[in-house]
Amino acid sequence: MILKYLHNVVFILFVMIFSNNLHSQDQPDFSDLNDKFIEANNLYNESKYEKSIELYYQILDSGFHSAELYFNLGNSFYKLNDIANSILFYEKSLKLNSNDKDAINNLKMVNNAIIDDITKIPEPFVESQLNKISNVLSFSAWSYMSIILSFLFLVLFVLYFFSKEPNFKRASFTFLFVLFILIGTTLKISFHAYEKNYVQQYAIIFSTKTEIKAEPNERSENLLNLHLGTKVKIIDSFNEEWVKIKLVNGQEGWINNKEIKII
Repeated sequence: MILKYLHNVVFILFVMIFSNNLHSQDQPDFSDLNDKFIEANNLYNESKYEKSIELYYQILDSGFHSAELYFNLGNSFYKLNDIANSILFYEKSLKLNSNDKDAINNLKMVNNAIIDDITKIPEPFVESQLNKISNVLSFSAWSYMSIILSFLFLVLFVLYFFSKEPNFKRASFTFLFVLFILIGTTLKISFHAYEKNYVQQYAIIFSTKTEIKAEPNERSENLLNLHLGTKVKIIDSFNEEWVKIKLVNGQEGWINNKEIKII
């Protein structure tokens, strides 16, 4: 029963890692991308922010994505006082590298410029701890760790099963128990990181002022107004025009899809 469970878990993790890596496998390996990146950085240092953004977008259009590229785009837009785009690209950067202190600090700084001041509901203790721990490593790293621990468990279980030595069986049983706890912990963190980074969707408001509706149509009641740069969580959609959002204070409503950009 345990062996079958571990086999299924390992299979699911392989599928998740494979789907996560599909985009990176499709990324081009053009020799001039690095030259373009360096040129864009030089243009930024020369205060030619519009031109640096053009080159950064050319790199993105080629299919290459990285935390550093998004971070530099965030900096460029910030220099142009484009709050919404700077927040968007800092968020994109942190999605790929959640421990980047520069991106974290810059995002905090630029968030001070947005109008909406929404009080966040405190996260449950378990949820907050999972978020902190899952940010230590990437989703792929946690998944690989779970797979390696599962493989060690299977090997040790086979040795335990066929061993005739009492001392070895006692010691291996203890290690099996420890491995089982570690596997369960890393699996929980892996699935949490996967859901946070690849299942849950967030967006940035790109309208100077937009109305949040009670229903997905213009004639419905206006619940509140949101402004440029506010981050929202997408929880539902209605056709291609309307999406349902949730704020950090728990309030929900509908917004026109053209008013936001997905992180």
